[in-house]
Amino acid sequence: MKSYRMVFVFLAIMLAVSLACSATSQQEPTANPTLPPIPTNPPVQQDQQQGQQQDQQQGQQQTTDNGIVTFVDANNLLAFDLPGDWTYLHTDHGDTIYTDVTAYTDTFTSPDEAAKIESLVMFANEGVTVNNSISQAVALDILNTYYSSTGTNNGDIRIKSDQIMQDGSERFEWISKGGNYTGVSFFEVRGDDKRTWLMLTAWWDNNADQAVLDVVDNAIATYRIP
Repeated sequence: MKSYRMVFVFLAIMLAVSLACSATSQQEPTANPTLPPIPTNPPVQQDQQQGQQQDQQQGQQQTTDNGIVTFVDANNLLAFDLPGDWTYLHTDHGDTIYTDVTAYTDTFTSPDEAAKIESLVMFANEGVTVNNSISQAVALDILNTYYSSTGTNNGDIRIKSDQIMQDGSERFEWISKGGNYTGVSFFEVRGDDKRTWLMLTAWWDNNADQAVLDVVDNAIATYRIP
C-alpha cells in the first residue's frame, strides 16, 4: 500500500464525510477492464536471514487432493479455501498505512487476473483501541484510498449496501464508479483489548467468468476462525 500516515483518532471524524462521498453520485461505472493495482507495496529487499523470518510470518497453505488450498493466517486469525492456482503474495506493511498500527496483507489473484481476494490485518499500538465507529471509518478510508480506480480518496468507491453480520462483523458491497469492477468487504474488531482489526476484501472485473465468481463466493462461504 502507499504510505498513508493518518491516525485512527483522526479517522473517527472522517466517517460522515466518507459516507457522504459514497452516496453523492449515482453514475454507473464506465467500461474499463483494468482492475485497480494490488494495494500493497513491492517486497522490500532483505538479506537471507530477514527473508527467512518473513517467510515464517506468512500464512500457511494446505492443499487437498482436489487441488483446493486452505489458507490459514500466520496468526491463526482466519482461514478460507480457494483453488491452488491462484497467485499468492504476502506483504508486511509495518506502520506505513497508519502510524499507530502495524499491518500485513495476504493477497490472492485469479489466474486470469479478473479477481482478487485480500486479507488485511492491523494491530493497534498500546493505548489505541478500535470501537465500531472507528472500525467503519477505517474500512471506508481503506476502500476509498486503496481500492479506487484512481488510487485516491475522491469518492470513486460507492457503497451499495451495509450489513451487520451474525458474527458481529460488518459487510460492505461496493462498486467503483470510474472502473469496471465490483467488490465486497467484511471487517471486524477482535480481542478483549479491541486492538486487532481484520478486513477481507474480494473484488472482480464486471465481465469476470462465472467460474471465477464461484471461487470468490466459496472463499467467502468458507471463511472461518481456525
